[in-house]
Amino acid sequence: MDLSDAKEEVKKAADIIEIIGQYVQLKKRGQNHIGLCPFHSERSPSFTVNQDKQIYHCFGCGRGGDVFTFWMEYHNLSFSQSLKDLAERYNIDLPGYKGLPEEKKKAELKELLFKTNGLAADYFHNLLARSAEGKPGRDYFSRREISQETISRFQLGYAANKWDGLINYLKSKNISLDMGAKAGLLIPKKDGDYYDHFRDRIIFPIFDLNHQIIGFGGRVLGDSLPKYINTPETPLYHKGESLYGLDSAFRNIREGGLAIVVEGYMDMLALRQHGISNVVATLGTAFTSNQVRRLKGYTKEVVVLFDPDDAGREAALKSFPLFLNEGISAKVLVLPQGEDPDSFVNRCGLDEFRELLKGAIPIFDFYLDQTIARMDGGIDGQIKVLGEVLPIFMEVESGATRFLYVQSFSEKTGINEAIVWEELRHWEDNRSERRNTARLKSRFFSDQDPRKYGSDLQFLNLLVHYPETRDAFKDKEWELIVSDPEIIKIIRVLMERFPSGGDLGRIEEFLVSPVAREQLRVILMSQPFYGKELVNQAVSEFAQKIAKIKISQSISHAKAEGDMEMLNRLLKAKQDLDVDKKGI
Repeated sequence: MDLSDAKEEVKKAADIIEIIGQYVQLKKRGQNHIGLCPFHSERSPSFTVNQDKQIYHCFGCGRGGDVFTFWMEYHNLSFSQSLKDLAERYNIDLPGYKGLPEEKKKAELKELLFKTNGLAADYFHNLLARSAEGKPGRDYFSRREISQETISRFQLGYAANKWDGLINYLKSKNISLDMGAKAGLLIPKKDGDYYDHFRDRIIFPIFDLNHQIIGFGGRVLGDSLPKYINTPETPLYHKGESLYGLDSAFRNIREGGLAIVVEGYMDMLALRQHGISNVVATLGTAFTSNQVRRLKGYTKEVVVLFDPDDAGREAALKSFPLFLNEGISAKVLVLPQGEDPDSFVNRCGLDEFRELLKGAIPIFDFYLDQTIARMDGGIDGQIKVLGEVLPIFMEVESGATRFLYVQSFSEKTGINEAIVWEELRHWEDNRSERRNTARLKSRFFSDQDPRKYGSDLQFLNLLVHYPETRDAFKDKEWELIVSDPEIIKIIRVLMERFPSGGDLGRIEEFLVSPVAREQLRVILMSQPFYGKELVNQAVSEFAQKIAKIKISQSISHAKAEGDMEMLNRLLKAKQDLDVDKKGI
C-alpha cells in the first residue's frame, strides 16, 4: 500500500469534526464549525473546520490542513505515526505501508523513546511495589494515604538511591544507554559513561493524551533540594506544554465544564483518590500559556488552588494575564492556613472540599486581597505594589479589560488611577517604537495587498467553487490576469491535477509553498463570490479580460514593428471587445 492509498483509506473513515472536537470546543456556524485555536492565543474564535472538505484553517495564525496535519501538530508526531494512530483508531489495516525514510526515522526514534519510558516506568513501579529497596517509597505513600489502587492506576514508582539502578535494568532489556539519555533518564558523564537521572525519589510517570509516557517527575523523600525534578527536554517531553493527569481528566473536565488545577503531583492524586475527576497538576512548574490553551479546549471555567502566601500571591499574579488573554474565567480557591489540597481533603473529606470550592474568588481579586493584606503603609508600599502589577497589566491584550482592572486596582489599593495610567504610558513608550512599526507595516500591506479584494482572488474563487469553469480557461493564457505568484501555483495544480473536479482536500499534497496552502484554505472555507446565475457571466468577463490584455500586448508589438495594417486591425478588435463588454 502506497502513501496515497493509505491516506485515502484513513480519510474515508476519519471525520475531522470528531477528531478535532475532542480537543477544541467547536460550534456550528453556517457551513463551518468554529472554535478557539489550540495553536495560538485568541479570545474570539477564528479556528474554522469544514466537514464537507475535511480541512481546518485558523484565520488568526494561518495554521491549517487536514486531519493528519492536526494530529501531527497537536500531538507533536510525525506523519507516519499520525497515520498509524488514526488507522488504529478506526480499525483500518495498512498492509505493507512504509512511510518516507525521514518520517520513518523520526517515528522509529519516538517509538524507541516510548518503549524506553515504558520499561523505565515498569522498573520504578516494580521497585516500589515488590522490592525491599522500594520500602522508603512505600512508607512515604502510606504516610500520605495514597492507596494501592491509585499507585497502580497512575503507575507510581520509586527510584533507588543508587547511580546505576536504571542503567543495569535498561541494559538487561537491550536498550542502549544512549537511548536512555535521549529519553532524559540517564545523564552522560565526561568520560562517556552515564548515571541515573532519578535517584532516591518518588516517581510520577507523565502521560500524553494518547496515554503514552512522555516523561517523569521525581519528588525527593528528604529535605534536599531541588524538591522536584522532571525529565529534561526530549523529542517527547517539552516543559510547560503538558499537564499531569490531563489524559485521564479531559473528558470529565468537558462534561462538567470546570477544571481544577493544583500545583503538585500529590495534590492531584489525593483529590482523584477522593473522587474528584476533573483535576490536573502543573508538573511543579509555573503556569504557561500553552497549558492554559490546552485547558481551554475543554472548558472556559478554571479554579486554581494557590497557597495563601507570598509564593501563591506571585503565582496568581503571573497566571492572571494568561487566563484573561485566553478568555478563560479563572478563580482561586484559598485553603485554610497550613493546609494544601492533599492534607485538607484527607482530613476534612470530599463534601467539605466541595463546599469550599463554591467560595472560589476571581484570580485578580485574590491577588489584590493578598497584596492589600501584606502592603506596607505609606508611599513605599504603594510604589512596590505598583511596580509589581504594571508589567502584568501590560500583558493584558484587551484595552477595555485593562481599563476595568486598572480601575479596580486603584480603588482597592488607594493608588490614584491617573498615576497608574501615566506609569503604563511610560511602560508602553519604552517598547512602542518596534511594536508601532510592526503594526504600521502590517496595516500598510493589508491595505495595499491586491489579493484581498482583487481579481486574483475572485478568479481563484470561481475555479475552486465551480470546477466546471476550469475547462473554459485550460487552453487560454489565464496567467495574464493573475498577478500573485502563490495564486498562480494553486491554479496550475487545479488545472493539471483537478481539471474537472475531485477531492480538493488532497490539493495541499501538490503545493510546496505554505503561503499557497494557506491562501487555498481561505478560499475553500469561503463562500462563492458568484451565485450560480452569475457563473456564465463571470466566465465571459474573465475571458474578455484575457483577450483584451492579449490585444493590448499585440498592439504594443505592432507599434514597435511599425506594422500599421496590423495595428489598425488590432485597434478595431479592441473597440469591438469594448462594445461587447458594455453589452454584458
